[in-house]
Amino acid sequence: MLRFLWSHAPQRLKYAVLLLALLAGLSRDWLMLVVNKAAAAPVDQTISYWLPLFLVTFVLVIGSAFTYAVLVQVVTTRVVNNVRLKLIGGLLKAQPSFVDRREHGALYHILTTDVSAVAGFTSTLLNLLPAFIFLCIAIPQVFYYSMVSGFFVILVMIGGVLAYHLQQRTMAKLNDDARALEVAYFERVSEMLKGFRELRLHQPRQRSFSSDILQVLERLRGLLIKVTRIFETSESAVQGLKFLLFAAIVFLVPYLVRTDNVITFQILTLVLFSLMPFEQIVTSYPAVIGTLVSYMRINDLATELNVIERVVERPVDFAPPFKTISLRDVETRYNSRETSSFALGPLDFELKSGEVVFLVGSNGSGKTTFMNVLCGLLDPTSGTMKVDGQPLAPDDMGGYRAQFSAIFTQFHVFRQLYGLEGVTPEQADEMIERVGLTGITQIRSEGISRLDLSAGQKRRLALAIALLEDRNVLVLDEFVADQDPEKRDYFFRTLVPWLKAQGKTVVVSTHDLAWLECCDRVITFENGKMSEKQRPAPVEAVAS
Repeated sequence: MLRFLWSHAPQRLKYAVLLLALLAGLSRDWLMLVVNKAAAAPVDQTISYWLPLFLVTFVLVIGSAFTYAVLVQVVTTRVVNNVRLKLIGGLLKAQPSFVDRREHGALYHILTTDVSAVAGFTSTLLNLLPAFIFLCIAIPQVFYYSMVSGFFVILVMIGGVLAYHLQQRTMAKLNDDARALEVAYFERVSEMLKGFRELRLHQPRQRSFSSDILQVLERLRGLLIKVTRIFETSESAVQGLKFLLFAAIVFLVPYLVRTDNVITFQILTLVLFSLMPFEQIVTSYPAVIGTLVSYMRINDLATELNVIERVVERPVDFAPPFKTISLRDVETRYNSRETSSFALGPLDFELKSGEVVFLVGSNGSGKTTFMNVLCGLLDPTSGTMKVDGQPLAPDDMGGYRAQFSAIFTQFHVFRQLYGLEGVTPEQADEMIERVGLTGITQIRSEGISRLDLSAGQKRRLALAIALLEDRNVLVLDEFVADQDPEKRDYFFRTLVPWLKAQGKTVVVSTHDLAWLECCDRVITFENGKMSEKQRPAPVEAVAS
């Protein structure tokens, strides 16, 4: 974990932090030394020499501590951002199936809570560094004044560490279980927001759902109480050992070894200065154990994403026109956590520029999987993909995907126009009018004015955004399924011919066989296999 955090820390600042930690730790040791020397010095020398030195050292301690605390926060926030951006960047390079086969609540937990926990450990570790440096110098000084006192201090420190270490496995297991319950809670919250209407409509379902969430939260509460009980047991042991140490120095050490009051005072000063940083170190132990659980989840995800990130795609915003896209002997397999594995292929398919292709077939026949392959969102397990006869290399896929705009059955409309910030209001209004949403919503560079639309309206809004992307190929998955008859007629008889007249290539999956005459080719899917079907005679198109 330390190696992981070091690799994500800002390059220059991490060395500055180490130097400041050394200064902060040494300045505390020097302050303690000044206090002890002043206690043993004559009164006139204390005022004339040691007091000014104390004030200078005091300013140095406070100044270095303040600067170090600010720098720790700077480094910690940079680590958080670097880790989150690395994970998000890796996820954005992954195939949809990579996300689909994982619990979204678990991914959300990793990107938020787990990263924050590891970042918190970064802050804790950096804050403990000056304390560790201080102890490395302070403990030998205790031995210098009294070997017996130094022995007692070492015993107390060993006892304090053991008080937490003996509970390590139990606390690690409890923290792991607590994290799993937090993920389960996130999943149920996600389900509640998605199925809010179904829960609101059906009271028995609502009560059962609430009862299920209550059980998860109660189990989580019980685990957190157990963790606290173990922590407080260890904390009580440390506090008890600390007071026993004071008693040993005051009552037992003078009895065992002849010690004058000045030496006793100096030893107590050293111990009091040392116990605070020591307590900081040992009481952070449970947090470190909990952080290790979070780190393991982050590391597992990062390891999987590292394989994806090794393929560097050339950045391409716009793809040049093509003549043909061909798939030869292409096979693939789609896996998700909610469905069994689906095999597609082997397929042979050629898409020509400017043609309109309809994909038909029953649910689960392979249309959507094929469209994911065609758009470059799902890699073939075998076979080749070519553009104008040239095979696609892994680093070509970014430019290849730039050929496509797509609206799948499950789609999302972002409120901000990411990647389309240069769109003019005139261009946006034209597309809004073309999809029949004038007066209902607006698209502007600062965002979309309204997203609380019906399913059909929201899909047409997604189409308007896809048209603004102005890419060579438009892929539409069951686009008309939630449109009324008038809108379907407009889409097939007016919009599709208009797209064809603009030189666009259109691929549409549909269950509505009444409009097959509006396309150039019909491809039928069944059990992951495709075949070309004779289309009906074309009807006269109405372009606008």
